[in-house]
Amino acid sequence: MPKDLFTLKGFVCAGTDNRCYKDDLEEMWGVRPIEVFSGTEPSCIGIETWSRNGLYFFPDTCFYEFMPEEEMRRNMDDPSYVPRTVCMDEVQPGEVYEIVITVLKGGAFARYRVGDMYRCLGLISREDETRIPRFEYIDRVPDIIDIAGFTRISKNSIENVIHLSGLGIRDWTALKEFTPDKGRPYLHLYVELTPEAAVHSAVSRKILKEHLTIYFKYVDQDYHDLKRILGMDPLEVTILKCGAFENYRKYRGKQLRRINPDIHDVKEMVKMQEELWGQRRHQR
Repeated sequence: MPKDLFTLKGFVCAGTDNRCYKDDLEEMWGVRPIEVFSGTEPSCIGIETWSRNGLYFFPDTCFYEFMPEEEMRRNMDDPSYVPRTVCMDEVQPGEVYEIVITVLKGGAFARYRVGDMYRCLGLISREDETRIPRFEYIDRVPDIIDIAGFTRISKNSIENVIHLSGLGIRDWTALKEFTPDKGRPYLHLYVELTPEAAVHSAVSRKILKEHLTIYFKYVDQDYHDLKRILGMDPLEVTILKCGAFENYRKYRGKQLRRINPDIHDVKEMVKMQEELWGQRRHQR
């Protein structure tokens, strides 16, 4: 391992899904990494201290506002709704926020939603008695699926993949989920085939997954690096019975978001279609 060859005093990591790899990095290098956060628009705005108990934002880089998660989701459902924000002294421990920045040192943007989510970990640090809010980076906003910082998958990119594949996919929704063993992130695509594709084509889950993977690599040039560098397969496909999405819409009176809907809603739809399929088989 690297720790057998090198003796580090410390090192830093940046990007999405850091929490999924910190334990492995510590095991390999012998030192737990310190997390920093930076971006194109805000520049470098935060870092952990040596206690590694959360990110602290630099006060002279940006003016920070925090949009509560419920406000963000309400704005996603109704784009005409103007969400409220709170300031640094109004955040609450345990709450999740989308960050809004105003760059203090010039740049292309004045007041901007960079699309990153944070959870407030606490207001006072017992280790160093710091009275500044500490944050944990959660992920990108729900309409983007970011896998380990290598690829950012949007509704448009998935629609392009489905269109290019010509696989007869009638409806779909996509979630970012994590493996139960090591907590590795992956893209889980729930699809419903058209009746014609379901009847006349022998499309199995494996074939569908392999076919879509080819087009994901074509649409997103960084997608193939996930498996080559991280040794992970970033795609999982679940095929639902015909009518699953429509039955859910009739029952719940709402439509699932294409990207990162509530996981409980997805599980409810899967359970509904399994129960409905079981009832039909029993009637036969």
